[in-house]
Amino acid sequence: MDRRLVLKTIFKHYSNVIISSLIKELENESEEKKRLWTRKWLLRRDTLGNSIGILRELATEDQLEYRSCMRITPDQFEFLLQKISHLIQKEDTIMRTAIPARIKLELTLSFLATGNSYRSLSHFFRVSKPAISLFVPEVLDALYECLKDYIKVSIQY
Repeated sequence: MDRRLVLKTIFKHYSNVIISSLIKELENESEEKKRLWTRKWLLRRDTLGNSIGILRELATEDQLEYRSCMRITPDQFEFLLQKISHLIQKEDTIMRTAIPARIKLELTLSFLATGNSYRSLSHFFRVSKPAISLFVPEVLDALYECLKDYIKVSIQY
């Protein structure tokens, strides 16, 4: 066999192998670079989150413990939720469902009552930290707007 023919055959074989391995490597890189829109454990908020679990149990079974946890009674919570839900509830989109006003208020009141970090609140309520950092100020503003007639602040100079 001619030496050129042998080299050409070897070159073709190895170039096919190299090209296919490069294509696989590029596909793997593109898969690795894909960002997660939402982490899977956050999506189970409606079935496993703090709002659906322990807080609902406490509100119905142990209102004293609910009050120590949230610093308000379940009735007071429902009153506040009714007052501010139209201010803090966002619309669902095709891409994702909005965080319910109930969870936003529960998380914010829990933050005020306990001083827990956004990270721990994220785990308890199954809401991302960036979302928490965006809606906590909104909920606080809504609370102030609805309760400003009840809030007395003395200004000292």
